[in-house]
Amino acid sequence: MHRTHTCGEVDETLLGKEITIAGWVVAMRELGGLTFVVLRDRYGSLQVVFEGDRPDIAHGYVVKVRGKVRMRPEDQFRSDWRSGKVEVAVEEYEVLNRAVPLPFQPEDDVKASEEARLRFRPLDLRRPKMQRNFRVRHEINLFIRNYLSERGFYELETPILTKSTPEGARDFIVPARLQPGKFYALPQSPQLYKQVLMVAGFDRYFQIARCFRDEDLRADRQPEFTQLDLEMSFVSDPEDVLGLIEGLIAEIFNRWAGANVSPPFPRLTYREVMERYGSDKPDLRYSIAYEDWTDRLSGKGNRIIDSNVERGARVKALVLPVSLSRGQIDRLLKEFQFLWFKVSGGKASGNLAKFVRDTDLTPYEGKTVFVFVGKGTPFYESLGEFRRTVAHNFLKPERDWAFLWVKDFPLLQWNYEEGRIEPAHHIFTSPYEEHIPLLSEIEEALKEGKGGEEMDELAQRILGKQYDLVINGVEIGSGSVRVHDPDLQVRLLKLIGLTTEEIEERFGFLINSLRMGAPPHGGIALGLDRIVAMCLGEESIREVILFPKTTTGVALFEGAPSDVSPEQLEELGLKVVGG
Repeated sequence: MHRTHTCGEVDETLLGKEITIAGWVVAMRELGGLTFVVLRDRYGSLQVVFEGDRPDIAHGYVVKVRGKVRMRPEDQFRSDWRSGKVEVAVEEYEVLNRAVPLPFQPEDDVKASEEARLRFRPLDLRRPKMQRNFRVRHEINLFIRNYLSERGFYELETPILTKSTPEGARDFIVPARLQPGKFYALPQSPQLYKQVLMVAGFDRYFQIARCFRDEDLRADRQPEFTQLDLEMSFVSDPEDVLGLIEGLIAEIFNRWAGANVSPPFPRLTYREVMERYGSDKPDLRYSIAYEDWTDRLSGKGNRIIDSNVERGARVKALVLPVSLSRGQIDRLLKEFQFLWFKVSGGKASGNLAKFVRDTDLTPYEGKTVFVFVGKGTPFYESLGEFRRTVAHNFLKPERDWAFLWVKDFPLLQWNYEEGRIEPAHHIFTSPYEEHIPLLSEIEEALKEGKGGEEMDELAQRILGKQYDLVINGVEIGSGSVRVHDPDLQVRLLKLIGLTTEEIEERFGFLINSLRMGAPPHGGIALGLDRIVAMCLGEESIREVILFPKTTTGVALFEGAPSDVSPEQLEELGLKVVGG
């Protein structure tokens, strides 16, 4: 072994003892014939002292040192180092490897751009913060494995090379050399496999699974990512899954984020969160919520309100506990359409002021009230965007953490852009039993060619056993109780436009498995990258992924994607067109 101790475990108990350590040179200074060098490894930093000639080392060198442990002067103690009270007087050293001049120093206050950090990722990962991030990621992974194993779950691995199935995003496809003209797909999730595992009798499955989706990227989205995936047999009530998961999540965030949260988490239905917050993933660190003012403001003579209410619109009001300036309101009006008033000294001002004169204005003193009129899913989604904007710009969070289950989503929704019915979550979600008869109304409406708001309203009457876990306004996980009746599953697939032939081609293996005796089952998939990032206070999941891609899908460190040789293309029967 090149070392007897790591840099982070040398302390006063080793005073006077000869030890051997090794690490990277991260700092050097000379003073009166002495050269002070800081060595760092995964475990910590340690100062070593050379007497006499300056050693032939530089930043980034990998150095092995033998010497005796002694105390540092008290005024030089480093409380931020585990080995900060001691140093090693060097008797012998060896350069294990040299380094070229580093493009940046691997310190937490790195000045390099993110592009440089990703291009020289091994150096970036040497930074103490990044070492901490991946230590925490390892600890969380280990905790998850132990937590679920103790509760009867098996860790099982599903295939990476699989079949292309429509799951909401584009697949990454892989040509099959042994089957010319055919392709594998990388899994967007293990969804169908884990359902089949319930048919196979494994009862409780989990996997820390790699998933792949060819979609537009942003700070919290990567083409390949990791999720905690699990499934449970003999589950018909969503609460069976929610109770298990919130215990796991609470323990993770309490241990690694100091959240001090206790189950059960609040539960709100999809309809409730859309009415109150305009979002199916509301940030409940802010208490502001929409109120229905339809009765309060309709019939008061405001043409915008009255004409829309006559066509079935609702009037929604958001009370902001801040008196905004006219300039701030005008800037909001460039992005959103609303009516408003604010109250100061008992008097209202704004374009709604004259319509609230007969209202008790006392509750709105020093506040700004925004009023919106509309109906339908796009309207409510715009309310959610407005709430996020004003909350983040004008308010401070009222607490550090807000955990929430959103449940009872519509099973189906109308795609306004494509003019078709689609699943709100995925088409393998079970509807509530009492809502199954409503499927006939959807089928009949489709035959009649209905669409738009009428079809959207009809679709949202059928609720699915779906649930999302939301933390601080971010969807961390999504799951559902699944369809285990093969005939119902085929019916739902036809409802979203698939033919009998397409169902057999794409999902025949699942339908045939369900026909072999499928127990009721349900599960969830949780975004592990996002969980770790939130625990560490990181805004981007790139900070907790070893070798992430840029927002254009480029791997800067290894230079992917890249060209392949003509010989490889010919062997696969492929030809590049364009590019």
